[in-house]
Amino acid sequence: PNAAELYEDPKEVWIPDPEEVWKSAELLKDYKPGDKVLQLRLEEGKDLEYCLDPKTKELPPLRNPDILVGENDLTALSYLHEPAVLHNLKVRFIDSKLIYTYCGIVLVAINPYEQLPIYGEDIINAYSGQNMGDMDPHIFAVAEEAYKQMARDERNQSIIVSGESGAGKTVSAKYAMRYFATVSGSASEANVEEKVLASNPIMESIGNAKTTRNDNSSRFGKYIEIGFDKRYRIIGANMRTYLLEKSRVVFQAEEERNYHIFYQLCASAALPEFKTLRLGNANYFHYTKQGGSPVIDGIDDAKEMVNTRQACTLLGISDSYQMGIFRILAGILHLGNVEFASRDADSCTVPPKHEPLTIFCDLMGVEYEEMAHWLCHRKLATATETYIKPISKLHAINARDALAKHIYANLFNWIVDHVNKALHSAVKQHSFIGVLDIYGFETFEINSFEQFCINYANEKLQQQFNMHVFKLEQEEYMKEQIPWTLIDFYDNQPCINLIEAKMGILDLLDEECKMPKGSDDTWAQKLYNTHLNKCALFEKPRLSNKAFIIQHFADKVEYQCEGFLEKNKDTVYEEQIKVLKSSKFKLLPELFQDEEKVLSPTSATPSGRVPLSRTVVKPAKTRPGQTSKEHKKTVGHQFRNSLHLLMETLNATTPHYVRCIKPNDFKFPFTFDEKRAVQQLRACGVLETIRISAAGFPSRWTYQEFFSRYRVLMKQRDVLSDRKQTCKNVLEKLILDKDKYQFGKTKIFFRAGQVAYLEKIRADKLRAACIRIQKTIRGWLMRKKYMRMRKAAITIQRYVRGYQARCFIPAYLQDKAALWCPLENLKCLCIPKHGLKHSTWKLEGSGTSIIIQKHVRGWLARVHYQRTLKAIVYLQCCYRRMIAKRELKKLKIEARSVERYKKLHIGLENKIMQLQRKIDEQVRAPYSGKMFGSLVSSSSVALWALTEKCTEFSLSCPYFLQRQELESENKKLKNELNELQKALTETRSPEVTAPGAPAYRVLLDQLTSVSEELEVRKEEVLILRSQLVSQKEAIQPKVNNNQQMYGVVKQSPQDYHMLNEDGELWLVYEGLKQANRLLECQLQSQKKSHENELESLRGEIQSLKEENNRQQQLLAQNLQLPPEARIEASLQHEITRLTNENLDLMEQLEKQDKTVRKLKKQLKVFAKKIGELEVGQMENISPGQIIDEPIRPVNIPRKEKDFQGMLEYKKEDEQKLVKNLILELKPRGVAVNLIPGLPAYILFMCVRHADYLNDDQKVRSLLTSTINGIKKVLKKRGDDFETVSFWLSNTCRFLHCLKQYSGEEGFMKHNTPRQNEHCLTNFDLAEYRQVLSDLAIQIYQQLVRVLENILQPMIVSGMLEHETIQGVSGVKPTGLRKRTSSIADEGTYTLDSIIRQLNSFHSVMCQHGMDPELIKQVVKQMFYIIGAVTLNNLLLRKDMCSWSKGMQIRYNVSQLEEWLRDKNLMNSGAKETLEPLIQAAQLLQVKKKTDEDAEAICSMCNALTTAQIVKVLNLYTPVNEFEERVLVSFIRTIQMRLRDRKDSPQLLMDAKHIFPVTFPFNPSSLALETIQIPASLGLGFISRV
Repeated sequence: PNAAELYEDPKEVWIPDPEEVWKSAELLKDYKPGDKVLQLRLEEGKDLEYCLDPKTKELPPLRNPDILVGENDLTALSYLHEPAVLHNLKVRFIDSKLIYTYCGIVLVAINPYEQLPIYGEDIINAYSGQNMGDMDPHIFAVAEEAYKQMARDERNQSIIVSGESGAGKTVSAKYAMRYFATVSGSASEANVEEKVLASNPIMESIGNAKTTRNDNSSRFGKYIEIGFDKRYRIIGANMRTYLLEKSRVVFQAEEERNYHIFYQLCASAALPEFKTLRLGNANYFHYTKQGGSPVIDGIDDAKEMVNTRQACTLLGISDSYQMGIFRILAGILHLGNVEFASRDADSCTVPPKHEPLTIFCDLMGVEYEEMAHWLCHRKLATATETYIKPISKLHAINARDALAKHIYANLFNWIVDHVNKALHSAVKQHSFIGVLDIYGFETFEINSFEQFCINYANEKLQQQFNMHVFKLEQEEYMKEQIPWTLIDFYDNQPCINLIEAKMGILDLLDEECKMPKGSDDTWAQKLYNTHLNKCALFEKPRLSNKAFIIQHFADKVEYQCEGFLEKNKDTVYEEQIKVLKSSKFKLLPELFQDEEKVLSPTSATPSGRVPLSRTVVKPAKTRPGQTSKEHKKTVGHQFRNSLHLLMETLNATTPHYVRCIKPNDFKFPFTFDEKRAVQQLRACGVLETIRISAAGFPSRWTYQEFFSRYRVLMKQRDVLSDRKQTCKNVLEKLILDKDKYQFGKTKIFFRAGQVAYLEKIRADKLRAACIRIQKTIRGWLMRKKYMRMRKAAITIQRYVRGYQARCFIPAYLQDKAALWCPLENLKCLCIPKHGLKHSTWKLEGSGTSIIIQKHVRGWLARVHYQRTLKAIVYLQCCYRRMIAKRELKKLKIEARSVERYKKLHIGLENKIMQLQRKIDEQVRAPYSGKMFGSLVSSSSVALWALTEKCTEFSLSCPYFLQRQELESENKKLKNELNELQKALTETRSPEVTAPGAPAYRVLLDQLTSVSEELEVRKEEVLILRSQLVSQKEAIQPKVNNNQQMYGVVKQSPQDYHMLNEDGELWLVYEGLKQANRLLECQLQSQKKSHENELESLRGEIQSLKEENNRQQQLLAQNLQLPPEARIEASLQHEITRLTNENLDLMEQLEKQDKTVRKLKKQLKVFAKKIGELEVGQMENISPGQIIDEPIRPVNIPRKEKDFQGMLEYKKEDEQKLVKNLILELKPRGVAVNLIPGLPAYILFMCVRHADYLNDDQKVRSLLTSTINGIKKVLKKRGDDFETVSFWLSNTCRFLHCLKQYSGEEGFMKHNTPRQNEHCLTNFDLAEYRQVLSDLAIQIYQQLVRVLENILQPMIVSGMLEHETIQGVSGVKPTGLRKRTSSIADEGTYTLDSIIRQLNSFHSVMCQHGMDPELIKQVVKQMFYIIGAVTLNNLLLRKDMCSWSKGMQIRYNVSQLEEWLRDKNLMNSGAKETLEPLIQAAQLLQVKKKTDEDAEAICSMCNALTTAQIVKVLNLYTPVNEFEERVLVSFIRTIQMRLRDRKDSPQLLMDAKHIFPVTFPFNPSSLALETIQIPASLGLGFISRV
């Protein structure tokens, strides 16, 4: 798009403003090429004509779409320029209270001048392990990125913190160090991380001071290298310092203070140990009262002194050394109070017995006369002789101040050296992360040597920063294979050359310092002569000959030459130093000895380099003869060398940049001064970063992000399966100029402004769609309204017409009544003919209506009658049907009953008796014939049939067979018993038959068991015999009668003709027919049962078909899933199938076990019989043979053992038991097929046996070994969920067994009598129960940690990032940080992944037989972790706080609730733990505008803290232009309403919190005596008792 397209109404631009720097204005008229004026309207409503520059014709910068304002990363802005950056920072800082913002690779930190709750350990844990672009900007995110890159790239890292004094550099550096100390931990028990953090209070007390801009300003630069070992744990640290501001010791400007340590000493002067220092109020000392502001608001110097001393102790500085340090510092204060009296213009003296000097000499341990003499004199050495010359009062004061500065600087270096020794590690350093806290660019009204050095250092750092940014840009372009075009960027090498090159400013300064009569004026003239008009960056002020101007990268700075030479030389008289070296106070000479032997951190090594190895930098030794030369190095020379060393170190590391911004000069909280902010943004290089980025293709989108965002601009036919090609096709249509974008391998690169143009097109498209939707809905609403109005009008008309009709009726009736007069009256009236006809018609009409009414009423009456009749008939039918059903039911019951058959048989018996009598009569009466023969034959057949049925009925009774078997077995047992007794009585051997002999005992036991069995059998025989007799009595008469009748018929076959007399044969025939019907009924019932069986088989076939279809559908679904999900789903299905198979096999195994037990019993019976036979044969064996041959007890029959539910093992097998049952038992192996809790039951049964034996040592040893074994296996495999779950469930079961069988009444309520018999009898194991309970709590906590580690990577991705409802949330521009994330995509997790994992956890716990109540507690803990981690991430991610994301979260939570319902866990309390997350999602979705909305939010969000509610409202970001931002006034309203709520100020939920666990008593119904030990456990050495 060209300028004319971009500058169209409505469009907002930025115009320069002297007060606010930039102001927003709206275009009132479209810009056309050639226009010289723009018609604008300011935000306050004022119209303005903005004149374009006639030369450049440059248009004002365009404002970004409102949707992009407040972005986390400035590079995500479509228009990258100064006003956009400034406005974005202001919106985030003022409206959202966000102090951190990314600008490409830089973290911009604005000092809030207020304590914020965003640095706690919970925040550190939230950022730990996260990608930098995933979380909101934070110093912890930068620290995490550095830590991660150190581990990943095996490269040292640096964090460069810079900014003005008071911008918050030191605090940022401290928080970065705290982050490393927290996340890495130390490799040893020495708590190195605490020592690293303890160095901060010490360095702040001796190196920080109050300035007009900052209450805790670092007056030195420091670079701290934090060392790590190979496992990336802190092992030590090393500190390098730069350019301590020594002049502050002797001079402080108005409203400023000296270093904090002096005021801390004065505040602690009353302490007993400080009495000897003879200190007083800070206003008493010259060196602490010059600023006139000895107290800082909110700071207690005495308390700070305590912290400083504690830090010194932690770092190994002993109390004696601490007191030595304080003596020297107190001496410096007293030295500042030394006064001089002038004798003449060139000489002075110290007053006699001057108290301050006396105290100084006492504290320093030096002679008063010597120090007083050399404070007023100096020694001059020439080639031939030495002179002692008095000095003037002014020179004496300067010499005194120089001595104080020198002592303090040496003490500072000594303390830094001792801190480094304390932080030094003997372990080899593998890598380090450096934190550079250095002064930012400074410019004051009067700038001197210190500002010159500071700005020189910033020039070097800016150059390094520019090169790094440029290099990263180049790498990004090459990686994406975008054509690289050289981008012009500001190179400050000329400015650096002006300062440090040969004949540069520092070179000329050092040269002037060597001159005998060198002065600041002569040095200034040399500068003018060398550089003026020759270097564009060097200027001379118009009104001064003692100053010069340098054009730095940030701004022009004017430096005053006065004091440069003195500060550069840093002169101190040697005689004074010699006096101090001769001190009796040990520490003082040590300071000045180390001055020459040990390299100061602020100076360079002889070679000018320090090795860049991964070891801590150690002091280098000087060569002989070089001491004096090194000692004479100027401050500027030393600073230049140390700066070169620093740059080499930084260039050998990967840098990370933090730019601190000071929002105002008055330290007001959350107040933003645009002028000061822009000045610092220009100075710190943020805008240069923006410029370099904007010069190429600043906006970059992945193809998927672009597709998701701009899918609305595509038609259906444009969407291809290849996302990359789809994006290319669409872009070519939308942006015609191909130079405005480039296609990389994974991203699309856009030039500045193109994203805004695409956003405009997208917004137009959505607006058009909204208008269409609104049009349609409004039309529908109007149509509905019209229909309602029409319906209302018709109703009104109806009622009005009714009213009119009712009003007309009375008049009509009157008229009608007037016509009903008698006819004869009508006749006598003189009525015209036509009138008479009319009245007659009316009369006839009224008669017709009566006839109609008559017929209608008759019809209605008939209809009513018919309906009533029909209803009555229907009721009768229902009642008769009910009576019939009851009768049928009675008949069916009667037909099934035995009495029915008895009656039937009695009828048959009567018929048979009648037939028999007839035959007898016929036999007596002679009669024959064919007719009789046929009758006899048919009746004989019938009799045969009846007889057979009766015999079958009797023989089919099973009692016949049972009786025969039992009688035969009874006879056999009697015979065997007789033979056995006979054998025993006839045996002659007294040894064998003696009462005490083993064979005798065995036989006696056998005899007893056989006798018992015989008694049982006798009882059974008696019962069966009584049943058989009763059956015989019922059947025998019928059989006898039938047999007699059959016999009679056989005897007289010739008399059958007599049978048909009186139709008796017909009766027999009827009886047979009835019997046939009975048989047919039986046949029908068998047929019906067969059909039922067939139907069940068909049902099974149908279910198998459905299972087959389900499997096919599952397979089809799996094929549609991505490969990883497909594999996971198939594995899950296979696990389910195998589990079902295992359950079936276990059932089969139990059946087989029962069969085996039955067979064993039979085998024992057979063995018993064989043994009896052998005993029977022993009669033929001689007594000698019996004695010689060993007795074989295996063959002797034994009674089947009744187990007592105990397991016996030998003491020496205890370790083997623990090894096989605990240490080597794997839940996924053998344990899968075990009864849940079997190891616990086995252990308890072993304890029972030890208790039965009353062996307290065995009980104690077994329980101790068990507990230690469980601890050992959990230590070894403690990160495996199945192992921990398995032993948690078994530990709980073991604990329940100890309670259930303890014998205590409270635990015996649910026991069976048999279980109560198994209670422990000798020992009270309550103490061990407590130990096991504690162990179970530890295992539970370990289980929670394991599942937390498994769930943690899934939660954020599945609950927040993944779009469960596709297309609801629109993707916004992400910026550079998202593109340079530390970890590549490893496959994103979805909500399904979380639910699958929850299913896995639940199935494992159920499989292990974990108590249901315990499962509920685990599920509750899991849901708490999910809710807490999700909410914490939501509170730290601005991009997630939108309306659409609230909808996604609500949907995800509903899916989790559905899972709880499916598992019947809704009463576990898990849902309640998600309440804060649910309320946060609701807060994102509700309306946030009016006071009513505020009231609703306050009542709804009762599970969220005030801090959390305000944070969500501050972070709320519209994804589309149709959403509205939350107004600051609305947030203030919420805060006012919630000010009385007493809740935690904590922002984040404690994701590590574990709910207290309880183990409710859960007795087992399993009988101990029935437990079988599988051979697979390898416990063959244990025997059941």
